[in-house]
Amino acid sequence: MPVAHKVVVKGTKDGLLIMLPSEAPWNELVRVLGDQLDAAREFWQGAVTQVDVGAHVLDEPQIKRLQEMLNKRYQLQLTALFAQDAKTRTIATQMGLISEPEAKPEPEAPASRNYQNNALYLRQTLRSGQIMRHDGTVVISGDVNPGGEVVATGDIVVLGTLRGVAHAGAKGDESAQITAINLRPTQLRIAGYIARSPDHGDPPLTYHPEYAWVSGGEIHIAPLRNRNLIG
Repeated sequence: MPVAHKVVVKGTKDGLLIMLPSEAPWNELVRVLGDQLDAAREFWQGAVTQVDVGAHVLDEPQIKRLQEMLNKRYQLQLTALFAQDAKTRTIATQMGLISEPEAKPEPEAPASRNYQNNALYLRQTLRSGQIMRHDGTVVISGDVNPGGEVVATGDIVVLGTLRGVAHAGAKGDESAQITAINLRPTQLRIAGYIARSPDHGDPPLTYHPEYAWVSGGEIHIAPLRNRNLIG
């Protein structure tokens, strides 16, 4: 199997998790990882990042080069390095990183199609300054407050009030949709299309579920009950 198929880059509730296979040469892994991050640079940018290096034995210069690449090229903040090798963990800890034998990735939710195979369910409210990025569909049981942001390559569903920024289809999927029980966003983005809320104050909460989708080169919003009528 090609190395590219073994490098895992995925969003979690804590940020970004990168898992690197033990059997591939380290320098080749770093190159392939860079290629994968380049393919969606804006999507990952700024995320808190954890890296699992498996059985690789790394010295301090190697860890520093990885850290600098993630930070300077992608503005990723490396906070944890998981490694089976005790010496590698010791070096990482001395560098101020969290280090354990292995990462414990969250189980993926089973689903039937495409990006829904990697759906992420969160039971929380995103507050100002919090950013959630995920490679798949995101369902939030809570609110997204002003200053909060959720970015997903699939759909976004907010079982509450969406007042912050939501970006669905972040890797270019124009069929992605954004749904909320109360849709009052600062900004909506679907693929490369952007819609902003009109600047005339905050309307009263109505709690009539609405959804947003792209048609004719722009973002439309309609009551959720009309989805089957519109298509």
